Amino acid sequence: MDSLSQIPGIGPKTIDKLKKLNIIKPIDLLYHFPNRYVDFSHKINISQVKENENVTITGKLIKFQNIFTRSHKNLQKAVVVDKTGQINLLWFNQPYLSKIFKVGESYSFAGTASTFQNQKTIIAPVHGQYNTGKIISIYPETSGLSSAWFRKTIQNFSSKFLEQINETLPPKILQKYQLLDLKTSLDQIHCPKNTKILVEARNRLAAEEILSLQIRSLLSKKDWLAKKPKIKLTISPSIDKKIKKLISSLPFKLTDSQTKVLQEIKSDLINPKKVTNRLLQGDVGSGKTIIALIACYITHLNQSLSLLIAPTEILAQQHFQTFQKILKTFKVPIFLLTGSQKSNFKKIPKDAVIIATHAAIYQKSKFENQVALLIIDEQHKFGVKQRSFLGSSTNLPHCLTMTATPIPRTISLTMLGNLDLSIIDTLPQNRLKIKTFLVPENKKNSCYQWIGDQIKKTKCQVFIVCPFIEESETLTSVKSAIKEFEFLSNQIFPDLKMALIHGKIKPEDRQKIIQQFQSNQISILVTTPIIEVGIDIPNASIIIIQTADRFGLAQLHQLRGRVGRGNDQSYCYLFTESQNDKAQNRLQFLEQNSNGLKIAEYDLQTRGPGETFSVIQHGFPSLKIANLSDLKLITLGQKILNDLIQNYPDYDLSQITSESLPEQNIINN
Repeated sequence: MDSLSQIPGIGPKTIDKLKKLNIIKPIDLLYHFPNRYVDFSHKINISQVKENENVTITGKLIKFQNIFTRSHKNLQKAVVVDKTGQINLLWFNQPYLSKIFKVGESYSFAGTASTFQNQKTIIAPVHGQYNTGKIISIYPETSGLSSAWFRKTIQNFSSKFLEQINETLPPKILQKYQLLDLKTSLDQIHCPKNTKILVEARNRLAAEEILSLQIRSLLSKKDWLAKKPKIKLTISPSIDKKIKKLISSLPFKLTDSQTKVLQEIKSDLINPKKVTNRLLQGDVGSGKTIIALIACYITHLNQSLSLLIAPTEILAQQHFQTFQKILKTFKVPIFLLTGSQKSNFKKIPKDAVIIATHAAIYQKSKFENQVALLIIDEQHKFGVKQRSFLGSSTNLPHCLTMTATPIPRTISLTMLGNLDLSIIDTLPQNRLKIKTFLVPENKKNSCYQWIGDQIKKTKCQVFIVCPFIEESETLTSVKSAIKEFEFLSNQIFPDLKMALIHGKIKPEDRQKIIQQFQSNQISILVTTPIIEVGIDIPNASIIIIQTADRFGLAQLHQLRGRVGRGNDQSYCYLFTESQNDKAQNRLQFLEQNSNGLKIAEYDLQTRGPGETFSVIQHGFPSLKIANLSDLKLITLGQKILNDLIQNYPDYDLSQITSESLPEQNIINN
């Protein structure tokens, strides 16, 4: 069975609906897993029915009524009896049921009993062989395709679908790790006989999902290791002396963590047989940029070109200024390439540093064969193709990718096996912890007043971040930058110099505003999350995040990192109108925690990988069963993978990543 159209009852309209759920082939129905279950396997007599208990009863239908109430509601009421008693059934707005049920016939019904009009009643019971007397599956649905439709279709044709399934793991592996075979798992995930085998089926399929990711990561690393550096770099004694001179000239001392990471990167760069493919993770303000700068300087000393790509013009401009300032006396040619500022490539020497935005992608023909080192800052802001735009040949530039998103261990074990990972895990000494407060609605005005007083007393500066640029017609509680700027400048801070910045403002105007803010000509900058990444204003010591519940914790932590870069105490105020317990709990967690890794772990557990790791890669896998915070499961996947490599030399690892499994992306540069 190769086509959905071969399944009886599935026509063109149904095929279009299935596409919305990414179901293209019959086998995709097998991998359209239930997201929850209701246990109606408890079959009892009517007299034994208790309130709030899931049950299946069988009896004779002795009465059925279509009732229209004065309030224009339509009810269907039935009475069913067996040898032990009777019970009422009640449906809402389902008049067609009168054509399905016949008084005097026996039927099975399943549901949860309650009391309605002082009588024991099952409200909205299900019926039929696919829905009663068993554990029933509840599926992700779309308009016109209910869970009942999926149950009926999959149960009717699962034997046909399963004929196409081949076992992916050797029998001894299944036995050793106490795993169900694949066919049984796929059968029982949809139609479980009992909860025990359901748990076993989910465990097998989750292990396979994790194993698939780990194998993809491994195969990607093998592919990368087969490549050779485009340009070989060295560190001779004279070059090493110049590197040390640069480091000693810095206005600060590198932390032990920075020194360790730098040594790892230097070892990579001078390896003639291996192309660097390293991910550098460091919390906001940990000092990743200076490591990137030193790596570029090493490349320059080798008479080779380095390219640093930043996600925004603001950050590219800031890097350009930082590099110019630090490397000024070392005579390193530095060029800026952005959408609004194009460099003349004919004049760029081969030992230059180019700092660019994604505009570099469209100019790559002019320099792609000369780049020895590619650095991508905040890689989550780029698509997969954008990140690999210099990586199509067998001879590649060394690649260093930077992110401020903390990486939980479970993610690095699963998704990042193809990358070497360096972590800057300490912040510069003497940096004060940012004080964070979740501000209740009735304290907002007091907060504004305190901030106004602080600006006048200390000349400090303030960020005010809003989720949207303009007001939303549907999300009226979400603050917009334009509306908030108008309100604050007219009503709250009329005597303070304020400015507004967002993505629709021309790049040259944005840069002018940033420069005015850097020179303290502006006291308050109202902005969207455009300032999320890398903006470094040491005098900005206060940030307000409006409608904070609209942001993920990882993004809030990034935004909070825009302050706390100077010597003064910094503050982060979280404003929200949401009274949702989950939202409040998340914001309270951020209020109490400043450790980026803890925050990322919490986000992973409470919101899943999509939230935390959309910040690592767009298209992060939407796992159907496996949980990326489940270290036990990930360890099991690693054990199986190691076992396959060591004891099954002829085993084809790629079969675990075949089309029969859900398509996944791995993090790859």
